Amino acid sequence: MASFSVPSVTEGSDIGIEYYCTVCKEEKHIYIDADFYCKNCVKFFCKTCINSHTHGGWRALFKPSPYGKDKIMKWPLSEKMEKLLRTCDLHKDGTLTLYCPDHSQLCCSRCIEPKHR
Repeated sequence: MASFSVPSVTEGSDIGIEYYCTVCKEEKHIYIDADFYCKNCVKFFCKTCINSHTHGGWRALFKPSPYGKDKIMKWPLSEKMEKLLRTCDLHKDGTLTLYCPDHSQLCCSRCIEPKHR
């Protein structure tokens, strides 16, 4: 389990931790690789914090949460991946916010003027 005080992911890097434990990040101000995701709470947990995570009540017995890394496809997109998908390919500082129906393409505000009138 990796533990450090500041994220070590550099801009444009493909290497780095994608998900951080929500409890450690918000309460302890440290970044620890998440091993579980709880769909009910919309939070990530490390191996230590998941032990104290409960929903209580009999209904918790029938809900398939939290998901471990073996079910990572059920986790939401990481912030890094979401940013990558929303970034314009031509203008790295541009965010895809517009749609051109003629070209069936997402565009940033700088692309729409010259190419997609």
